[in-house]
Parts: sequence; structure tokens; C-alpha cells
Amino acid sequence: MINRRKFIKSSAAITALSMLPLSKAGAFNGKITANPAGYILPRKLKQGSLIGLVTPGGQIDEEQLYDTVSKLEKLRFRAYYKPSVLDQYGYFAGTDRQRADELMHMFTNKNVDAILCVRGGYGSIRILHLLDYGLIRRNPKPLIGYSDITALLTAIYERTGLVTFHGPVGVSSFNGFTVNAFQNVLMRSQGNYKYSYERENETGDNPEYDLYTVSEGKAKGILIGGNLSVLVSMTGSDYEPDFEDKIVYLEETDEKIYRIDKMLFQLLYATNLKKAAGIAIGIFNGCDYSEKEPQLTLKQAISDLLKPLGIPVSYGLPFGHISSKLTLPTGVKAKLNASKNELKLLGKAVS
Repeated sequence: MINRRKFIKSSAAITALSMLPLSKAGAFNGKITANPAGYILPRKLKQGSLIGLVTPGGQIDEEQLYDTVSKLEKLRFRAYYKPSVLDQYGYFAGTDRQRADELMHMFTNKNVDAILCVRGGYGSIRILHLLDYGLIRRNPKPLIGYSDITALLTAIYERTGLVTFHGPVGVSSFNGFTVNAFQNVLMRSQGNYKYSYERENETGDNPEYDLYTVSEGKAKGILIGGNLSVLVSMTGSDYEPDFEDKIVYLEETDEKIYRIDKMLFQLLYATNLKKAAGIAIGIFNGCDYSEKEPQLTLKQAISDLLKPLGIPVSYGLPFGHISSKLTLPTGVKAKLNASKNELKLLGKAVS
């Protein structure tokens, strides 16, 4: 157990020391790096980078905040957060306005090098209309998270062109595989980077973790995607993602197979997912339920809906609600070889 009183006191000191003077709102003193495809590359991270912590969705407690700070310090980053990171409004980490303001503060604070969401939980979609996308574009920096954070990753990329990162949140397990993938994408600035594969330990008899080809073939396109249920919730809104000619990556957790079936069907017939170049599916953890009533397997449901598209589709790549996860940059061109179940970045994700 942590000494909460001591941590709160030291946290206030960290916050005060990290709160250096801000530039005027919207005044970005650095250089925006746009590649030929028109998207914006944020600067790469390095040891000593200041990471701003935000909670755009569900609330966190002091122990989760302490754990996140400790992980970042072990990676030789510095952590910075506002007191609002511990706010609570029902099941949210503060009101919509508070959460939006916290995120905008991190983008406009010239001393913050990157933004890490401490956790997901529901809520990010409710602040999309409160963000200033012009300010975000003029203050580009990595935004990192997954699950509920999908709403922010896709909306910010599509409204600004800024590359965002589907990667670990603060409460994630920062094991060797996760850290290596994170560093390769955000710190080592590798172009033409082929993702490695690692299966979770003790999952040998769990079909949710199987790696297999749904439809063979190769495809190239910009990466976009994230959590399936979040993407479905954006359908029909002003923030609905554009999947045409993209490599769409999908992940989900703790949903019954019929709900996976229903959500995939909705994306197929309510969006332009059918026009995607290819689909890279991560781990649908906790979704292959064994129940007494008649059912399809997860593999059958996915194959029934996606194989007829005639595009490359692969299942079981290591990302999603799992311990060992890749960091996927939304907005960067990639190549999917579904026949070999391989994913490769074709350009750098940071400058």
C-alpha cells in the first residue's frame, strides 16, 4: 500500500515544479512536420521527455496515478499532471468540460512532450465537440492510449492530420514486449518497421489468442481503427471514421459473440468499411464465450462477415486488452500480409 498522504503532498510538488510558463494559446514555437501524404508527425520521445497524464474517460484513484508515475520514471520519463486528473463526476473523471480542458491544456503546454491517458473507460466520445482542433494541429505531440481512447485517436487524426498512437495506457502492463514496441515506434523513429509477434503466456488452449488468416492477400494503406464498440458508437456522427483504402485495425474485450457479430455488421453496412484495403484484428479478449445455447465460434462469426469482402484480413495480432501489446500509429501507411499474418509500417510515426 502507498502512503497516500505523502504521495498527495509529493504529487503537488511535482505538479508545481512541472508547471512552467505556457505560451499563448495557439502559439506553437516548434515546427510542424508534415510528410508527403499530408499528415503531421509529432516529435519523437527521448529520455527525460515530459509526459502529461490525462483522464479523458473513466476516473482513476491515487494508487493508479502513483503506479503510472512510477512506470514512467522507470522508463526515464518525467510525469506531469493537473489536480483534475483525480476528479470524479459519476463514472467520469470530471465533467465533460473539465476533461476536455485538461486535454487541451496538455496540447497547448509547450513543456509537455507527449500525452498519455492513464486509463480508458467510457467518456472520450463525449468531449470530442469540446476540443479545439486548430490548436491541437498547431501544437502537435503524441497522444497515446487505447480502448475508449479510440474516439480521440481517430477524431484528432481525421480533424487535424496529427498521427496518434493506439498503445498502452498508464495502468497497462509495461512488460518487455510492450515497452520495446512503444520505444520502436515513439523513440527509435523507425521507418519500414516490421512488428514482432508474441503470444500471451498460458493462452495455448484459448482460441481468442490464436493467430490465423481470415482472407489471404496483401494490402497497403493508412492505419486507422481501434476498439470495435467505440468505432460503432461513432457511426452516423460527425466523427465517423473514413475506412476507405485504409488498413483498419480492430480490438475488443468482454463482449458476447452475437454482439461482436452485430457490431461488425453495423460497421460493414453503416460505414464504408467494405471499401477498406485490409483489416488487421487484434485479440478479442474475453469474447469467445462458451455457453449452452447454440452459437457460432468467434472465428466463425468473424469469417462469415469479413471473408466475403475479398480483402486481406488477419486475426490475432498482439494488440488490444492484453498484457503484451503493440503501439499502432493511426495515420501512418502500413502493409498487411494476411497470408503470413504480418504487419509492417512503411514510414516513420515520429519526426
